[in-house]
Amino acid sequence: MPGTRCKSGDPAIHIAVVGHTNTGKTSLIRTLTRDEGFGNIDESAGTTRYVEKSTIFAGDVAVINLFDTPGFEDSSALLLALEELSKTVEARLPADLLRAFIAQADDFPDFEQEIKVLRQSINSDVLLYIIDVREPLLGKYRDEVEILSMAGKPILPVFNFIAGNTEALTRWREQMTQFNLHAALNFDTVAFDFEAEKRLYQKLQSQLEARYDELQSLIDYRQEVWKNLNHAAVRRIFQLLTEVACYRREVAVSSGITDADIASMQDFVRSAEQRALRDLLTIFAFTQTDVDLQKLPVHNGRWQLDIFSPHMLHDFGLSAGATALKGAAAGAGIDLMVGGLSLGAATLLGAAVGAGWATLRRYQQELKAAWRGHKWLCVDDNTVSLLYLRQRNLLHTLTQRGHAAQSKLQLTNDVGHALPEQWDKVIKVLRQNPEWQNYSTTDAEYQKLQNLVMDWLLSEDGDD
Repeated sequence: MPGTRCKSGDPAIHIAVVGHTNTGKTSLIRTLTRDEGFGNIDESAGTTRYVEKSTIFAGDVAVINLFDTPGFEDSSALLLALEELSKTVEARLPADLLRAFIAQADDFPDFEQEIKVLRQSINSDVLLYIIDVREPLLGKYRDEVEILSMAGKPILPVFNFIAGNTEALTRWREQMTQFNLHAALNFDTVAFDFEAEKRLYQKLQSQLEARYDELQSLIDYRQEVWKNLNHAAVRRIFQLLTEVACYRREVAVSSGITDADIASMQDFVRSAEQRALRDLLTIFAFTQTDVDLQKLPVHNGRWQLDIFSPHMLHDFGLSAGATALKGAAAGAGIDLMVGGLSLGAATLLGAAVGAGWATLRRYQQELKAAWRGHKWLCVDDNTVSLLYLRQRNLLHTLTQRGHAAQSKLQLTNDVGHALPEQWDKVIKVLRQNPEWQNYSTTDAEYQKLQNLVMDWLLSEDGDD
């Protein structure tokens, strides 16, 4: 709840997010708060014109208030104005000079935006100085640091847009040490890394020793939330795999598998994957507007490049040798019960009786189909495998995307992961348990299989 104090009884920590124009101040806050609607982001300079606040909670406790400030536009001129003012006012501390400057704001109309920054800096506990490492090292940044240091608050440089800019990052780090700012942080607001977020809070702990425990509570809370988000996502992916692998449509052998049968099966798979996509976006607080997948495009919740495209299996490193039925597999229903061993009608009754009453009830639909000489149309192994790889790729992309990213979500088919060694066994077990399709079961075998696949999806290498 807004206004709730930290557990220590202190108000929330006030952090001013400061820096030059267009360095990613608003982007940082969007990423930390998982709120892509906060503030305005634009390529034009000076997009933020007012100080805006956003709060980070640990449960219902407000731990940090982030204040988005306008960017410095002419720090060199501002520093000269402050030096001139220092000749006419008596200031015991540098912060007193800033206060005097703010008090005479009407005399400095050219610095309207900078005065908002100075006011918030004085009223904050720490300053996050955001740096776009792609920018050249210019004297104006030295002037900005000198001005901000007058507030008498800890300054933590945050290097943004670091992906692919290693040499520039090194130069900026060296420059900050020249300003005696040795504690700094890499935090790319577009290519998100949860560990970087944790390090940000840990850096704040070193800057604000008195607020260490509150920040630790926030770290623990955010860690638990992130773990739960990832677990919810991989659980949803397993539900998708179960739903598709357990699909079956009874068809008459005499008439063969028709185009209508294939189309119905394919539509089922597409629809199931689209529902899972929407759920995964929701879990990570993204929206449809974020999605425009390269090579796997999605529009209005629908995958534009079809999972049954002839290129998909090749792109994901899967064999195309079993695709004659366009993602379909046909087999006698009784085969599912006995693990793929075909039985003739003459031996069907004996096999069913020998399997026991519980098995007979479990596979009654399959047995009925076999008696009628029908088969079950299922989704083939390659399609289920492709679903696994596509969802793993999507999960990897979503967990590394910041909420400040302005480019559409980009997802390629270069997954970099092979199927787990026991993958074929997983598909076999799913097919043998069609009652799992509604994924509301508490069956111990289902839970064991779910945990195994979830571990694969969460692992670094995607294998067992």
